[in-house]
Amino acid sequence: MQNNPFSLDFGSEPNLYIPRYIEYNKIIETFMSDIPTTHIFVLVGARGTGKTVLMTSVSHKIRESQEWMHIDLNPENDMLNSLRAGIYKRTKGKYPKLKFGLSLKGLNISMDSEDKYDDVQIELDEMISALDKHGIRLLVTIDEVVNSKNIRVFTTYYQHCLRERMPVFVIMTGLYKNVRALQNNRSQTFLRRVPQIHIGPLNLARIAKHYENVFGVGEKEAYEIARHTDGYSYGFQNLGYLLYESGKKSVDKDILFEYTTNLEECSYDKIWEELSEGERKVAVAIAKSPANAQVNKVRQTIEIDSNSFSTYQNVLEKSGILASNSAYGRVDFGLPYFREFVLHTQQGVM
Repeated sequence: MQNNPFSLDFGSEPNLYIPRYIEYNKIIETFMSDIPTTHIFVLVGARGTGKTVLMTSVSHKIRESQEWMHIDLNPENDMLNSLRAGIYKRTKGKYPKLKFGLSLKGLNISMDSEDKYDDVQIELDEMISALDKHGIRLLVTIDEVVNSKNIRVFTTYYQHCLRERMPVFVIMTGLYKNVRALQNNRSQTFLRRVPQIHIGPLNLARIAKHYENVFGVGEKEAYEIARHTDGYSYGFQNLGYLLYESGKKSVDKDILFEYTTNLEECSYDKIWEELSEGERKVAVAIAKSPANAQVNKVRQTIEIDSNSFSTYQNVLEKSGILASNSAYGRVDFGLPYFREFVLHTQQGVM
């Protein structure tokens, strides 16, 4: 039996991958330009939409070039020291002719030491300047940014790199609310001007084509399978995985149960946990309304003023939970079977 081409892992680039050509090319072409219009992109979207996969595919392409060095940073660690150590390690491997007359002292100093940051920044400046002299650009990737001290220390240093015209490029991924919290920090307001790429649903026709090729079904049958995903990247992988393992070529009640349960356990429970009380209230009202309901009619079902409802609706849309169709005065969920999830978990609410 051949290996299952679908993957349930979050973040890694799956074997069966639907590229986001527009977003991918935008980042590559911008960063590879002689005079880049920006040195940073923030990828924003709901959990499971493929933010990390896109960032990974871009970084893999860029680091194929000898003119680039790639460092991936963990937000849970001391990021400046990690960056310094990463540059040093890559230099010894990929760029053996590039030497740094620097020590790596202070790697184990506690986070309370302010002197360490002064030393690290000076050494990083010298390292990055050396890279620049050799025509090497530095790409830094950071997954799931939050408004933490580690992130703020790094982005503050990165702003310094921009002022000094250092060849440092950054791709960050994050949930909308976490990115907004970071941008609203008084020391991070420059991030409000950073270009954001909102990761939306995949094209259903592309999903259907993959299902058609893998399962050997017709175009109509493949589209019926794809319809259950609503373009949700994790849903595409999850449903395909279940069908392949079962040997089935259509979605029956057993497959549907496993699929929706996986969505709930692996994604939706966490998404729901991160919503505020007001956002949950609006989500429940939408779930109890007909599909693609008029916004005014949904709002009238709960005791909430128009401005507050619009604020919660806007957050849910930008978080990828609601489909962005509010321009037509209607609202619906953008994630597959999220309505059923809300109704199931919130029985008796309101």
